[in-house]
Amino acid sequence: MRKALLAVAVAFLVLGADRTGATADSPPPDPQAQLAIINQIRAQLGSNLADALAAQQQLRQSLEDNAAQQAQVQAKIADVEAKITDLDTQIAAAQAREAVLSQRIDTERTQLRQLARAAYESPGSVLIVLAQSRSLSDLFTRMADLNVAGSRAAEIKSSLAQDLAEQQKEREKEQAARNEQASLRDQLDGQLSQLRTLAAQQQKSMAQLEVKIAQTRSEMALLNRQSARLAQAVTDMLQRQQDAIIAAAMQSVWAQLQLWLQSNNVGQIPTSAGHSTKYRFIWPEPGSQISQPFGPTTFWFEPPYGSYPHFHTGIDLVEPFGSPVYAADDGVVALVGSSSSGYGNYVVVAHAGGFNTLYGHLSTSLVKVGQRVTQGTAVGLEGSSGNSTGPHLHFELRIGQKPVDPRPYLPPGAPSAFRG
Repeated sequence: MRKALLAVAVAFLVLGADRTGATADSPPPDPQAQLAIINQIRAQLGSNLADALAAQQQLRQSLEDNAAQQAQVQAKIADVEAKITDLDTQIAAAQAREAVLSQRIDTERTQLRQLARAAYESPGSVLIVLAQSRSLSDLFTRMADLNVAGSRAAEIKSSLAQDLAEQQKEREKEQAARNEQASLRDQLDGQLSQLRTLAAQQQKSMAQLEVKIAQTRSEMALLNRQSARLAQAVTDMLQRQQDAIIAAAMQSVWAQLQLWLQSNNVGQIPTSAGHSTKYRFIWPEPGSQISQPFGPTTFWFEPPYGSYPHFHTGIDLVEPFGSPVYAADDGVVALVGSSSSGYGNYVVVAHAGGFNTLYGHLSTSLVKVGQRVTQGTAVGLEGSSGNSTGPHLHFELRIGQKPVDPRPYLPPGAPSAFRG
């Protein structure tokens, strides 16, 4: 795709040079040559339109997934809110029962104090009660009744105090459950907010892509009335469109990854046996050659990133077509996809600590979403799919959605099988 567009651009530049150097005696441009160029432009516009429509479909699917996930999160929030309401009711009932028990304990405590005070202030009254006994047996009975009354009051007080302690413990348990649900609700609210922000970003990208599609279709409709004199302008327009389409296709992949991460917590991944003890990553293609490094570039076919008009977000490694591509670190396969532009056939692996690696332009993938892979697992075979000039691997590392140079995390020197 890049070569075809470059050929058209060169042809346009040649025509432009011919026009500036032409004189009155110069022969007129060859109509057949002009027609051939126009047909090339038409073919490239059609290719761009196909790529844009594919990127649009990816964004549309991502938006649908986002909407479905928002609905799931909102359902979870509603469920949590219902549980919080139920727990609030239980806590209120427990507090009411505690108030009743506390009142009864206070009443029993008051009665015991009154009994003790009466015995202390009027000991004779107790003796009178005992003296009124009609027999020795009646005396013992009256004494036993007094002891039982006192013991019974103490037992009731102790039982009520125990009931109150258990009730308070149950209420504290319910309060802890309520706090846990409230914390879960806050987390879900945060997820919903992030999903809505992501959806707004995707909708903005969709609107921009729709403008590019409309421009491409308009240019195709007007092409029959244009001459080769507009060749350079059309070439510039094609390049800008291609940049926007490639950038949209690439961004849609990371938008899908963000959706996947919302629903899947990678967490801590146990280090596999045989994992490098010195380096976080290994080279995904040992023995390959680096054909393009990470960072700003003058290559016009690389899309813009940040403030740079052209930026390579990974490193390109070259080996023979069909060579195995290995996972650079332990992780979970988050995405396996395909695009006619951008990364082509790709695999994205999520790693611990917010690290994510992408393996692009594959001829085929060898893993599936959700599969756990260890460092050195073959995830695909090298190819030339998507926005590619020839067989190579695009290896990309992102930390928190931001592309970073993977070289500091890899064994030093040229790509090798070294692990350390």
